[in-house]
Order: sequence, then C-alpha cells, then structure tokens
Amino acid sequence: MMRRLLALIFLPLIFSCEGKKVEQSQIEFSYTTDTVWVDSKDLLLTVDAGLRTMILAPDDRYLFFYNAIEKRLDKINLNTYKIERSIQFAPDGPNGIGSLSLFDLHVTNQEDFYFSSFDGIRKMDSTGNLLKIYNWDVEEFVSKNIPDKTIASFSGDYDSEGNFFAGVYGVSRGGRSSGEGLVLIDLIQRTSKTLEVPLLKSLEDFKIVLEAETNMTNGDEFHLQLIDDRVLISISPVNAIAIYDLKKDSLYQKSYATNLLPAAKPGNFPRKVNSLEAMEEAVKTKYYEPTYGKFTYDPISKTFFRFSYYQKETSAGTNEQTVVLSIFDQELNLIYELDKAPNFTGNVFFRDGYLHKGINQNDELSFVRLKPNLNDE
Repeated sequence: MMRRLLALIFLPLIFSCEGKKVEQSQIEFSYTTDTVWVDSKDLLLTVDAGLRTMILAPDDRYLFFYNAIEKRLDKINLNTYKIERSIQFAPDGPNGIGSLSLFDLHVTNQEDFYFSSFDGIRKMDSTGNLLKIYNWDVEEFVSKNIPDKTIASFSGDYDSEGNFFAGVYGVSRGGRSSGEGLVLIDLIQRTSKTLEVPLLKSLEDFKIVLEAETNMTNGDEFHLQLIDDRVLISISPVNAIAIYDLKKDSLYQKSYATNLLPAAKPGNFPRKVNSLEAMEEAVKTKYYEPTYGKFTYDPISKTFFRFSYYQKETSAGTNEQTVVLSIFDQELNLIYELDKAPNFTGNVFFRDGYLHKGINQNDELSFVRLKPNLNDE
C-alpha cells in the first residue's frame, strides 16, 4: 500500500523563530517538522481513543497503542513505525481487564501493564494474563493514610519497574479534574504516605457550576508525572508546577508569568450559573483565557516543553487559537518562550530528540514530529 511505502519518507519544514525570549535568556531556538505514517499491518486501530491512552515504554523504543473495542494492545516499533506484535486481552473471566473505560495505561520495563479504571487497577503480563488487582479502598496500608472523606485515585504514574505508584487523593475518583494532594504508594514494601498540594486544590477556584435540579460542572485538569526522583504536578488554569522531591521529602512550587502568558487564567467568568445558556456563555469566556499544557521531558536536551493556548476573536468575527511554547531547563526554570508555535498539545512524547504528536488521518495513525534545535548564544 502507498501508505506503507511512505512510512519513512519525511517532509521537513524549517522555521526560524523570533518568539519573545524570557528575560536575560541566551537561547537560540529553531525547529523542523515532518510526518511519519504507522504501518498497522491492516489491523483496525481505534485511533482517537488510542491517542488518549497510548504509552511510551520506559526504554523509549516502543509505543503501546490500545484498541478499546477489541481489547487489544498493539506494540509499535518506533525505529520502523510498524506494529511489531499485538496482545489480546479478555474483557471478562479470570484474566479479564473489565469492561469499563480506561483512566490510563502504563507499561513497565518487564512489559507488564497497569490498566486503571473506575473499579481498580489490573496488572497484566505481556501474554494477557492477570497478575494482580489493586483497590486502594481495601488495601489497609493505603486506606489508613487517606484523609477522612477523601479517596485515592486509581489513575497515576509508576516507576519503570512498576513498584512505586504516585497518584492523587480527593473527594472524587476518576479523570484528572480534581484532587487535594499526593498519595505515594510503595507496592513492594506495602507502605504509603499522603501530602497536601495547594496547587492541586486550586483547581476548585476555576470550576463553573450550573446550579439546577441536576448540577453540571465545567472544570480544568491536572497533569501528574513521576520522572526519576521527582513527582511533577501542574494544572491547566495556573502557570506553575508543584514538585515533590522523593529523595529530599520536600514539596515546592515554581510559578511563572511573562508578557506572553500570565500567572493564571484571569478568571473573568462566573463560577455559578443557573441556566444552560449562562453555562455556555461562561465556558466560552473561560476558553478565551490561557490553558496551560503538560510538561513534556526530553532526556536528550534535558529540557521540558509545554504548549499552552488561548483563543481570541479576529476582526472578521472568527475565533483564532494562539499556541505558546514554553521551554524549561531540567530544574524547571523557564528559559525560552515562543508565541505562534505549532500545536503540540495533548498526549505527546519525546523520542530520540523528536517530539511526537499522534494524529488521525482517515482512521490511520500518523505522527507529526517536531525536531527542536536549542543553542546557547
């Protein structure tokens, strides 16, 4: 098929970026982009759903892409962009992964998999067999440390061996829309601890609630990552990141504000409304304000990339989205910022110095890749 023949044909586009530099920055930045097609071996990929849960292996050589309809996990070789093998899971029975939607998916160095959904976490091996089911509500070494009137989420991140879990606790479970603090779980030693995170709690400050017979809410989201010995938590309405250093047992926060992005959403929208029409208007106003993306780490350049965006009306009366790229050093200090950047929001990842963003092209999986070039002046 022509799509397969194009699998490794790249179409580079070179940009010279004149973006606003952070004060006293000595960084020169440019980038190229190209597109690669994935050879699916004629397998059906549920692309849009898979893009939300796809996960990079710890060694960065493979990407695992989940087909929610067929309960199948496809292993994509990122050297060739071909599906190398598939793992079939059963929905029910002694090795079933359940029928509920996934919160998230994780893979270990040993190619064991953690499937998180509303009823618990299932640890599966690479042949589709169930190894363990975790439910923090019934694991006393976890539940005894959770603050009263809160529960621990089944969604979170793991170390590369799958022995340590970092998640959140709060009044509700599921998704990434609320939380009060961190829950840290050592699955080998069977110990846990919790830690209140003010940045995470501030998600409530930006929530819109429709007060009616059946309440509706519009909230923002948090991003949680375990990278080496640090847990990173950021939230979409605030220009900041909370960092918990596991070795030092310390929590601190870095906050940012530039002429391109303020310290937070201005919040010029009502928090409580009493009609659907008012709800729609409040949400529209909210999304004209900045939304801050996930911090994505590049182990080659030892930098973090974050893409944020906001909308504004043009003179023609249409909406225009502006994307801002912020680059941070390994210690999360902001070193460069560029407006009118390419849109690499969402579930993106670095591999071999390329930032990958998955896209759906006629129900086929492709990746747009961005190759950054960072130089000191």
